[in-house]
Amino acid sequence: MDRKKNRWKYGIWSAFVTILGVLLAVILVWVAERATERFGLKFDLTANDRYAISEQSVSWLKKLDQDVKITVLVNEEDMATGSYYIVQAYQNLLEYERNSDRITLEFVDITENPTFVSKYPDLELGAYDIILESGEQKEVLSFQDLYDYDTTGSSITASRVEQKVTGALMSVTSQEKTRIMVLDGYQDTEPSSLTTLLEGNQYEIIRRSLLTEELDENASAAILFAPQNDLEEDSIRKISAWLDNDGKQGRNLFVFLDPNTGTLLNLEAFLEEWGLDAEEGYAFEARSGLYYNQIYYPVAQYAEKNFATGMSEKDITVLALCRPVDVLFEEKDGYETQVLLDFSESSGKVTLDQEKVTEDMITGDVKGMVKSAHHFYGSEVTTSNVVLSGSSLAFNGTLVSGTTFANGRYILGVFDQLTGNETSLHIPEKDLSAANHTMTAARTTTYSWMFLAGLPAVILVAGVVIWVRRRHR
Repeated sequence: MDRKKNRWKYGIWSAFVTILGVLLAVILVWVAERATERFGLKFDLTANDRYAISEQSVSWLKKLDQDVKITVLVNEEDMATGSYYIVQAYQNLLEYERNSDRITLEFVDITENPTFVSKYPDLELGAYDIILESGEQKEVLSFQDLYDYDTTGSSITASRVEQKVTGALMSVTSQEKTRIMVLDGYQDTEPSSLTTLLEGNQYEIIRRSLLTEELDENASAAILFAPQNDLEEDSIRKISAWLDNDGKQGRNLFVFLDPNTGTLLNLEAFLEEWGLDAEEGYAFEARSGLYYNQIYYPVAQYAEKNFATGMSEKDITVLALCRPVDVLFEEKDGYETQVLLDFSESSGKVTLDQEKVTEDMITGDVKGMVKSAHHFYGSEVTTSNVVLSGSSLAFNGTLVSGTTFANGRYILGVFDQLTGNETSLHIPEKDLSAANHTMTAARTTTYSWMFLAGLPAVILVAGVVIWVRRRHR
């Protein structure tokens, strides 16, 4: 009798524990859902935090002191349950509102509300476009510009959502931008990745032809990117006069060379006046671990630490296909030179006509980026700078836009220091090339019911079965 009574008590206790466990599981799921809705509680478990925004953006948002309205031209439900790429953009946008009381995020379906676009007669708007407004300032982000694509243009490889949105926020809340001129006219390569980086960090990009136009007097910096032909003397005079600025100076010229173009006599003579030398051929790195894929993609050393603020040994800058450059003197006639990037003791240089690298070519004194400052000592000291990079490839394409290397962060730091721009945030793109699990609306509903009802039911049934079996044992 006592044995039967003990079995009954044990069964009741087992049933109680089972029911209690089920109730606790339901309560835990309910609390988690309410916390997510109320406090934005969530965890991004992806490898590169693709659904979150970086600490840089969050820190900037905490200091935001102006109201900004972000309007996305699509139904919110469509964006929340769309393709993986759309959902990634949606989650990033939610982060801005979560991290700042100054941000208002709205969704407008222009297929259901077609008159909405009439409020912006000066803007060309389409579905999924993003409008950012602060006061009278407006900026539009086209959805296709939020991503990088493969060479066919048919597949998305990386997301620039955070990069573009944070940059646009800075733009509409900024009173003034630093202006940079891209100089062309000599079959120059278009530095699209570099200008995209600069535009996303509060720089205004304009273009001027050295052959047909006067240089902009309001630009604080100019870029001469991989000219394929030598500059005419008149173009050299334009650049020199612009740098002098009637003795006021305060300007910066960035020259990026393509080693395949060979000698550019007039341009090189101009650089020599500033104490900068451009040699022929390629820089290489002989030691394994100090180059990327091939010896002509050497890893640069940060020779001038002032221009590598915040950079560590883990932040790798690769000067791909780099023409060796050097300084001709340290100080002379008001000019002062510096080496910004050089290579290790196992580096060397090979001329264009040499077919293979031999050990005697290793000199250990090769440089990749140099700078010259000209000081004018009048009633006050004024300075203009010329920066010479032996590699244009290092600052265009994925080497500057991707996350693998620090090329973008480094060159942005050089621009910021020389121009005095204090508002830059280098936010790299996020790699989306890896396969990912996409949650559709139907799948989300199914999983929710599985955890809210299915799992507790299974636990309850299992508890009852165990209790019945033990009772009749």
